[in-house]
Amino acid sequence: MDRNSVQFNFTIGEIKIFLDLAESLNFSRTAQNMNITQSAVSQSISSLERYLNTKLFYRSRKEVNLTPAGQLFYQGMQPVITQFNKAVTHAREVAQSVNTLLTIGFSGSGYDRYAINQLIHEYRKVRPEVKIFLENYDHRTMVARLKQGFCDVILTGPESIDSGITLTYDKLLEGRFYAVCSKNYCYMGNSPVTMKDLSKERLIFLDNSWCLPKQNSLQNALSRDLASLDYAVANNMADYTQMISAGLGIGICADFVVDPSDDQLELFPLEKGVTDEIGIVTLKDRKSPAADFIAWVKERGLPATHPVTK
Repeated sequence: MDRNSVQFNFTIGEIKIFLDLAESLNFSRTAQNMNITQSAVSQSISSLERYLNTKLFYRSRKEVNLTPAGQLFYQGMQPVITQFNKAVTHAREVAQSVNTLLTIGFSGSGYDRYAINQLIHEYRKVRPEVKIFLENYDHRTMVARLKQGFCDVILTGPESIDSGITLTYDKLLEGRFYAVCSKNYCYMGNSPVTMKDLSKERLIFLDNSWCLPKQNSLQNALSRDLASLDYAVANNMADYTQMISAGLGIGICADFVVDPSDDQLELFPLEKGVTDEIGIVTLKDRKSPAADFIAWVKERGLPATHPVTK
């Protein structure tokens, strides 16, 4: 065997057991989920640990937790298994001369999750044969994965895609920027919100790889023009949403970032109106079911955004 080749002494089944345990942190629950015995779960994890020559879990009578090595292994293997499952499904479809696999990329904002849940629920009523996968990445990564063929369609803004001829963009929704906070935060400023109002508050910014360009520009302008501004930067969309919901500060974002069903959030319009848009992007000449899904979404439209606080 070529010394540069790698021989893996573990199975896909063992990786799936590991991933389930990494999420459940409960040997008994993983055994139930995987329909195997608890002893088989322990043996599978021990086999992986022997191969990797490291502990993947801290075990005690009361709890199970990932080790640092286990956390890294989980982060690395989770997308691998997702791609494996998709490849298996796709191969079976090719063998049956059908194409019903649809992968949708999204940033994971509150609005994205709300809208996609509704869209999928309704779309499956008219196209029950389509097998749908979801991928959650920042906007730049989504575009890259679309070009590489890992995604079929993505939800993003027009500035996130390049000017090349490979992609098509269809506008679906236009929104405005607001100061967004939890009712627990108790914003005491004016509405519409002025720069002076924001200078007295703690703001939550979103990392520039996760937010659309207009939001990033607005964040940069605020940090530049308000020298003593108190702000924190969330590393990803999930943290950004959670920090705002927890009442840790005010987010400055478009209404199509906010979960419309979250009645604990308040949206205050900015004094200086700023608009933005999102749409659906795919590769040119993309075949069904991506083309069919896009046509259906364009006809249906996206759900309404969060109501504005008066």
